[in-house]
Amino acid sequence: MTASSESHSVRKLEQMKIAFLLDNAYGIGGTIRSTVNLSRALAERHTVEVASLRRNTEKPALPFDPRVKLIPLLDLRRDSRDYDGDDPLFHRPSRRFTEGTDHFERGIATHLGDQRIRDYLHQTDADVVIATRPKLNDYLAAYGSDRYVRIGQEHLTREMHVEHVRSHQDAAIRRLDAFVTVSYADAAHYREALGARGENDEGTGVRVVCVPNAVPAADIEPSDGESKLIVAAGRLIKIKRYDRLLNAFALVSEKHPDWKLRLYGRGKRQPALRAHIDSLGLSDRAFLMGAHSPIEPEWAKGAIAAVSSDAESFGMTLVEAMHCGVPVVSTDCPYGPGEILTNGKDGLLAPLGDEESFTVRAYADALLQLVESPDLRRRMGQAALLKAARYAPDRVAAEYEQLIGKLLAERPVLAAARPARGARQAQPPEGADAGAATSTVTGSDGAGASGTGDGSGVGDRPGASGGAGGKGKRRGRPSLRRLLRRLLRPSLRRRLAPLVRAVRRLLRGQQPVPRKAPASLPRPQAHVRVAADGSVVVRLRAKRLPEDGAALLLRTRHGARTETVRVPLPPRGAAVDGWTETRLDRSGHRLAEARWDLYVERERDGKRKRVRADLVETARLLSLPVPLDEDGAVAPWVPYTTSDGYLALRTWRRQGHAEVTSIALGREAFHVEALLYGAAGRPEALREAAVLAVARTDKERGFEVPVSVANTGSAADGGDGPPSVAFELPYDLPGALDSGSGDAVWDLWLRPGGQDAAAVRLARLLDDLAARKKTDVLPRARLGDSGTGVRAYFSVNNDLALALQPVPEEEPQTADTMPEQEPAERTPHQTGGHQTGGHPAQGQPSSPRQGQSPSSSPSASARA
Repeated sequence: MTASSESHSVRKLEQMKIAFLLDNAYGIGGTIRSTVNLSRALAERHTVEVASLRRNTEKPALPFDPRVKLIPLLDLRRDSRDYDGDDPLFHRPSRRFTEGTDHFERGIATHLGDQRIRDYLHQTDADVVIATRPKLNDYLAAYGSDRYVRIGQEHLTREMHVEHVRSHQDAAIRRLDAFVTVSYADAAHYREALGARGENDEGTGVRVVCVPNAVPAADIEPSDGESKLIVAAGRLIKIKRYDRLLNAFALVSEKHPDWKLRLYGRGKRQPALRAHIDSLGLSDRAFLMGAHSPIEPEWAKGAIAAVSSDAESFGMTLVEAMHCGVPVVSTDCPYGPGEILTNGKDGLLAPLGDEESFTVRAYADALLQLVESPDLRRRMGQAALLKAARYAPDRVAAEYEQLIGKLLAERPVLAAARPARGARQAQPPEGADAGAATSTVTGSDGAGASGTGDGSGVGDRPGASGGAGGKGKRRGRPSLRRLLRRLLRPSLRRRLAPLVRAVRRLLRGQQPVPRKAPASLPRPQAHVRVAADGSVVVRLRAKRLPEDGAALLLRTRHGARTETVRVPLPPRGAAVDGWTETRLDRSGHRLAEARWDLYVERERDGKRKRVRADLVETARLLSLPVPLDEDGAVAPWVPYTTSDGYLALRTWRRQGHAEVTSIALGREAFHVEALLYGAAGRPEALREAAVLAVARTDKERGFEVPVSVANTGSAADGGDGPPSVAFELPYDLPGALDSGSGDAVWDLWLRPGGQDAAAVRLARLLDDLAARKKTDVLPRARLGDSGTGVRAYFSVNNDLALALQPVPEEEPQTADTMPEQEPAERTPHQTGGHQTGGHPAQGQPSSPRQGQSPSSSPSASARA
């Protein structure tokens, strides 16, 4: 490259417009996450847009940078005015190749998609277009133009594709300017398959390079390695081999039953994994947590990160965990992990053997190595933090800029090596969608002419007036239908509404009533962290706060009496690095048991806006001491993000509390253990204590079972910790008391000894989860040969309950089937009586270190 050509490339790079092609920018997954990260880094210096073939939700699950324009090509939201699912071309298969057998049925490979992609690639004024999967690489090769640099990406590996996909992608690569893999080994495999002799083979015109995925460092506290928690995250699909992880964790759990496993993600394998957890007797130690975004606060809760795949093209989860200071145990599977981890320094690589039993044992041994060495966990976690910096988005973006600069400087060489193609390529290759509409570019801005710029809106869709009725139409003049649609857009209707109302009043002879529009408040955004003493630190983006004084307002969500707490916010001008910080101090606030929503309230007029949660860090709650108020009440505070993205605080306050630490399924009963705090743990309360089951309705009777005191907490018992109790809940007892409805529910209370002692709820409150109804899921125990089962579960308030439920012939294992809204609970004092001592507990309570065995799974449940 000459000096002049190099300087020209630099000037071009400074003014570039870069476009990405995604199949569905509104979903989740590694390819989308990688594109979110890379597009954000490139937007620092360039104009960036993302064209999404499909749109099926209002906003992306993984938010794009506000500077990145998002352009959906097919709108598949059924409630949308622009819904494309009724277009006849949507119901015709793609004329390009199709990756999956079900991709036409899922709307991924349709003739309408062919047309919209082709229109976009013909109209775009981008300098660079980057496609992100095999079908999109094929589109880019077939419909792209020499006006811009064309780059294909591989986010899997060549060996992961079936031959059908490999052959089509190989053909597409030869027509692209460059092809980028995320592992060096995969780049070498592609070069070998394509006959390329090096990274840039001028003889074949093929350039295959490796640029790893961009993974940003999260602005969170790194893990302290003390949580006794193993974390895994990813799609619940077969290649991830979470069944292997569960088998290995079962071996770990035999030696260390106080360790837990959390698995984050969603996918088709969830029912099978739920069943596998139950069959291993791990239902109270291994938890399916669902999908979480952002995932980094969940990684930071772990002491160990686990990757158990058969293959990983890159391994974004490894780097995400490393950014959070968590050492990774990974299978030494092909490609990514071995290129990312240095075995024994910043993580451990467990070998894959010819026999699965060997692989499981080796993986369990690697986990045990870290479980049993806190010092090793800390050293590897610190080394992982340093290694993860190599994958910072700005570094990866610089590698893409360097590649693009080379391609721009070498275009004459590349053009001569590739098969000749027209500058605009008005017709597709032979065998493509010859019947698709022919497009004409409407101007320099093309498809990217409009868009919200907020990373969640849309630009004008290429070919939106096309489809079956748009063949042969030129884009130079919008159709009357499109003009009407634009005029009737909701945003425009809202703006015109006051004018329309004023005109109507004038026509009716009324005078318009002047009204001063209230000053709007921007949506507050918060980054929340639990402090070392359990207080809640709330950082708010200063630019989204009122300029003339504000307070953080906490307001209870439900209940007969609404309570509020106000915490003054520092002046906006006192912000540091764009953030204003306040603190909900545990010593200064005694919060009632409730769910609290958080608002920013403007002082001068009381106008308030609910706070949106950007990031909520609760890792400290896993290792903090039990939160006790001055009067001895147990008072946990758990900040969390609501299902619609807002900030909330879940608080409990109980004078006495029984924390459920273990629930195991035996042959004839649930074995339950609990630690006692506050009034429930006093010596006099332990004498003649019992567990009361209080029926939710008057149709069923309650019952009572005895408890055994496993540890009084005194020095005589060998410790100064809280007292512990154990008891059994026979499966057949609820069935015997059923009124015939088959859906009875009993709330479980601990009745301390003594005449005036108040009963306390059995619950699970003392960690980081505001709600565990859908995570701490126990299997049903079938009652004999009947169609009824009994299940222990945690309510929406995290209290323990028993329920009778119909058991389908094929037991679904996907999620808790308890009702979402809990009926009002009744305390023991509100019931008409119990069947005291009604049924003797059978068997012996399990010891504190005894776990479930496979023989105690539902398939081996007792016959009543």
